[in-house]
Amino acid sequence: MNLLPTSGRNAAKAAAALALTGVLAFGTVAPAVAADPQTPGASSVQPAAVAGSPFKDVTWNTQYAKEILWVAQSGISTGWSDGTYRPLAPVSREAMAAFMHRLDALKGSKDDLPDSVPAFNDVANSQFRGEIGWLLGSGVTTGYPDGSFRPGASVNRDAMAAYLYRMAGYPEFTPPKTSPFKDVSTSNQFYREISWLASTGISTGWTHADGSRTYAPLQPVARDAMAAFMYRFAEKGYVPKA
Repeated sequence: MNLLPTSGRNAAKAAAALALTGVLAFGTVAPAVAADPQTPGASSVQPAAVAGSPFKDVTWNTQYAKEILWVAQSGISTGWSDGTYRPLAPVSREAMAAFMHRLDALKGSKDDLPDSVPAFNDVANSQFRGEIGWLLGSGVTTGYPDGSFRPGASVNRDAMAAYLYRMAGYPEFTPPKTSPFKDVSTSNQFYREISWLASTGISTGWTHADGSRTYAPLQPVARDAMAAFMYRFAEKGYVPKA
C-alpha cells in the first residue's frame, strides 16, 4: 500500500540525513510554506511533477514537497502502487502507526513487531497490526476505553500532537497560561501536547490577518502535514538525522 517493508529501510537511513538538509538525490526542492496545510482541496491545475520525484502528484507547487520527498527518501513512505502520494488525503490511524514506527527506525531500532495485539479488539485484520502493537508497547497510544484502536479512522491533529509528544519521550514542558492558538483552550485534553508542538516549531498552525493563530485540533491530519510533522520532528533532533 504505502509503506516501505522492513528490508531496505536500513539503506534508506543514510539518505535520510542528506534529505533532511533539503538536498535530495534528484536535486534541491523548493522550500515549503511555513504554515500547516489547509483543509484538503485539490487544485484543478497541476504542473509537471518534480524531476526525479517518486510521486507523480507531488509537483513544484505542492505544499511540503521537500518534506514529502524526505519521507520517501528516508523509507517512511513509498506511496501507492499507482505512483501517487495523495498529499491531501487524511491519514488513517493504522497508517500513522506504521509511519511512526518507520520514523523511529531512523534511531536504529530493531524491528520487533508482535503478531497480535490482544489489548485491542479490532486490529486482528489490520495490515499494520504489528506496528499498532509497537505503538502500544512503546507507550505512544493506549487506544479507546472500549478496547478498540479504530485502525481505519482518521487521525485528528490534537491526537497527532499527543503521539509526537509521547514519542519524544514526554519532554519536560510547562504549558503557557495563554494558549498559542485561539481554537485550543487551556482545558483541552491535549493542551500540553499541542502547545509543546507549537513551542518546538513542529507545528505553526495558521496565522490570520489579525495576527491570531489557529490549530484546528479536530481536523484530520493530511498526508502532506504528516510528512511535515515528521520532517520537523527529525530536524529538531527527536530522532537522529541518519
